[in-house]
Amino acid sequence: MNSKTKNILIWSAISVGVIGISLLIIKLASKKKPKKSKLQKKIIDVANKEWTDWRKGKAKEDDSNMYDRLTTYWDNVGWKSSQWSPTGTAWSAAFISYVMRKGGAGGLFKYNASHSAYIRDAVKNRKENKKNPFKAYRLNEKAPEEGDLVCYSRETKTDLYDRTSSYKSHCDIVVKKNSVNIEVIGGNVSHTVGKKVVPLNPDGTVKAGSVGKKWFAVIKTK
Repeated sequence: MNSKTKNILIWSAISVGVIGISLLIIKLASKKKPKKSKLQKKIIDVANKEWTDWRKGKAKEDDSNMYDRLTTYWDNVGWKSSQWSPTGTAWSAAFISYVMRKGGAGGLFKYNASHSAYIRDAVKNRKENKKNPFKAYRLNEKAPEEGDLVCYSRETKTDLYDRTSSYKSHCDIVVKKNSVNIEVIGGNVSHTVGKKVVPLNPDGTVKAGSVGKKWFAVIKTK
């Protein structure tokens, strides 16, 4: 093999390598995280602050120091102190409603002491194609992003998406995401504001039945 042929082969190999690296960069760029909206950023900030204020799950609902915080959550959904008690009334939906209001959702979110109220409202927004940004999708339809809500059933029935009457459920706020899982924060989780890691499918959707929960819906926040 003469030197000219060697040079041609070397430059060909270099060219192939450059093209390969370029394609890899393009592929990685296409997987870049979606840009968060101002609302999503604020929702995440508020949720993280609440988690920190609850000493990252170490403070409990029966701690006297947390009574005023619980009062704030319940006031946000219009419940008086005579209507609830720290350990006797589930406050997870009041917590979500507080975070969403403080996060800047305004009059678009259906604040309520029941998760199913705002889930059903978000389902209706989606089905009727309303301009309201809060739309709920089935688990396999949309991958959750940071600032979205992920919801699971607390009843025997797993899929509650189409039910129009009240039901038992729970939602958490997605505060962090990578290619394999999401970190979520929720209220009244083990009697505190808690965080858990939820695994994802290869397409980015929530893995059904993961962490022992009957996940069935994702509420998009933009």
